[in-house]
Amino acid sequence: MFTRAMLAHIIFSALASGIMSALVCGLVTYKAAGLSSAFMHVWFGGWVFAWPVAFAVLVVVGPLLRKNVYRACNCPLNAPQPNSIPDRHQQQAEHQA
Repeated sequence: MFTRAMLAHIIFSALASGIMSALVCGLVTYKAAGLSSAFMHVWFGGWVFAWPVAFAVLVVVGPLLRKNVYRACNCPLNAPQPNSIPDRHQQQAEHQA
């Protein structure tokens, strides 16, 4: 079962990887093909291939990368992590118990 924090991490990863892979594919396609009539076709083909890879990498590596960045910047490690923020429903159940 997904917690809200895990869902937030997955949504963030989907949006960030989608935007970044679209931008990078667009720049690479422009450099390789220019603004030809095939630009959109080539760009979209590259993006459809690149986005799932970027998404999977961000989902898997993102939490480890965030942890190491926080550690390198001497930030408190108790910053919200995808698996550490309890759901509102969990908090209500704990209060009722």
